[in-house]
Amino acid sequence: MPLDLIITRKETAAAMELADIAEICPAVLTETAAPETSGRYGFINTMQAMQILGDYGFRPTQATQRPSRKASHRPFAMHAISFAHDSDLNENNKDSRPEIILYNSHDGKSALKLFSGVFRFICSNGIVAGNGFQSKMRHSHTTANGFESMLKETAANLPRMMQRVSALQETTVDKESAMDFAYNAAALRWEQIPENVEGRFMSPEQAKPGTYFDSGTVFDVFQANRYADHGPNAWRVFNRIQENIMRGGPSIVSLTKRAKETGQGWKLRKSKAITSLPKTIDINRKLWDLADALA
Repeated sequence: MPLDLIITRKETAAAMELADIAEICPAVLTETAAPETSGRYGFINTMQAMQILGDYGFRPTQATQRPSRKASHRPFAMHAISFAHDSDLNENNKDSRPEIILYNSHDGKSALKLFSGVFRFICSNGIVAGNGFQSKMRHSHTTANGFESMLKETAANLPRMMQRVSALQETTVDKESAMDFAYNAAALRWEQIPENVEGRFMSPEQAKPGTYFDSGTVFDVFQANRYADHGPNAWRVFNRIQENIMRGGPSIVSLTKRAKETGQGWKLRKSKAITSLPKTIDINRKLWDLADALA
């Protein structure tokens, strides 16, 4: 069973102290690479990267670390830290603010990456921008000193990203397009329930075990969780669909191997939140690209 992601952010979405971050994200303090990494691996220190971000006025606002059952793995695990600029930290009367997301690991399984992101106050949603809003640096001795130029590139992208947000806010989406978006969003996370040649659900005896989405899932994905997210505004449509995909809740159809063998058949249940950090980033970015096409 997968472990839940370890996430912390202040209720006020204000800047966090290093001690609060390190408590649930100990990888930020790690000063060496994992023992199993090769001699060609160039260690990129998350703490040093955070200090450079601080020099440019960016303060940490959220910390996330990939969980590990072994304590010896925790100092090297994948982690993501979100940063907001000083100029945006005191403006929480707005709908949203731009953030930079630092993604790193010390186990050789991921390059250091910077993403442009958006934090939405009303639902505490963190959105990761997609195509064109990522910079990454391989862990090698020849590139371990180029973080500052990567940061400048990412920071320069933030106004362009917020222009895309404004375009979504000014775009009205018709019901058919919005439901197509919900369908495509569901397809990013689950396979569609298989059908037979007559266009009906495939019988459990014919289908392979797995988790699937159907028309009910798409309907649930489209639903708003609060009054402020109702309406045809493309930004609101995007946010409610993104929240339902990432945090779970929509109904899905599952078929376990045991249910297939015992003849119990399909089972309807509520989906759970995504608990994989790489998948969280990946699906978030793909959802952004789907939404960006609306504008």
